[in-house]
Amino acid sequence: MALLARPAAKAARGLIGCVVVRRLRGRRLEARIVEAEAYQGAGDPAAHVHRGRTPRTEPLFGPPGTLYVYFVYGMHHCLNLAVDAAGTPGCVLIRAAEPLPGCGLPPDALRGPGRLCRALAIDTRLSGRHLFESRAPLTLRAGPRPRRVAVSRRIGIRKAAGRRLRFYDPASPAVSTHPRLV
Repeated sequence: MALLARPAAKAARGLIGCVVVRRLRGRRLEARIVEAEAYQGAGDPAAHVHRGRTPRTEPLFGPPGTLYVYFVYGMHHCLNLAVDAAGTPGCVLIRAAEPLPGCGLPPDALRGPGRLCRALAIDTRLSGRHLFESRAPLTLRAGPRPRRVAVSRRIGIRKAAGRRLRFYDPASPAVSTHPRLV
């Protein structure tokens, strides 16, 4: 998808409004992405690849749409999508989404990266899979674009914390942190 084959900041902004589709035990769960953060590869001190390529970060070097799922704080999984080009380790963290009608999830079930992964049963077993492979457990499709995409600094990081690489739909109640707090 051309949306992901570009630098992390442009890809993150473009993902707002897209719909992530999770196929799980015969169910189809769909949610509109309302918040995402860009991580700009080796030149970004907050990126996992900042210190180099490791077996854990290998999916980030894959083609755009490769899933990178990591476990943080011993309790939460976080979903990232490789972006830019194969061999260029930029990624986008999916921070929050709105469940679409009919998927059976409460409105706040996907508010925050850990809750999103828990509700959609996303864990490290999906790391390295690709959004566009046949029978992919997770896919992406176009969705309704927001009227406006807001920008702020990233959340929950110490290094390069001032970079304005968090993109969100300011009209969405599912955004993980209130815009005035960041």
